[in-house]
Amino acid sequence: MKAERLILSFIALLIGLGVAGVAFYFYQSTKVIPEEAKKTANVPTITPTPDVSGYILAIESPKDEEVVSNKTITIMGKTVKDAVVIVATETDEQIITPAQNGNFNTTQTISDGANIIQITAIFPDGGEKRVTRTVSFSSETF
Repeated sequence: MKAERLILSFIALLIGLGVAGVAFYFYQSTKVIPEEAKKTANVPTITPTPDVSGYILAIESPKDEEVVSNKTITIMGKTVKDAVVIVATETDEQIITPAQNGNFNTTQTISDGANIIQITAIFPDGGEKRVTRTVSFSSETF
């Protein structure tokens, strides 16, 4: 007798929730938003500001969070031709002068585990742009 009451109460609760859900759906679908309310909605728009400074630093290699099996990696990228590029790791720092087309590359020895590499381009007007890459060394095969 108790089991039947419990089952019937549960079924009645489910039916009640279903009816309430359908009623709420129909109530919401009949709402009409007045045109004045649509016009007065003051939603700010966010427009990204383009980088017009001419500071370019694009890193082709290594990719961020890359896992490599060789302790010597190649760092390649592109910037403006008159910039000075500094490649810094926890153990070493290199200063590179880009080619006439802005391309640069160098090799860097990394240590075991995760290595943080900061590539900074310093431009002739004193501005700078920095890119950080995390490269991990692992001798495991995946």
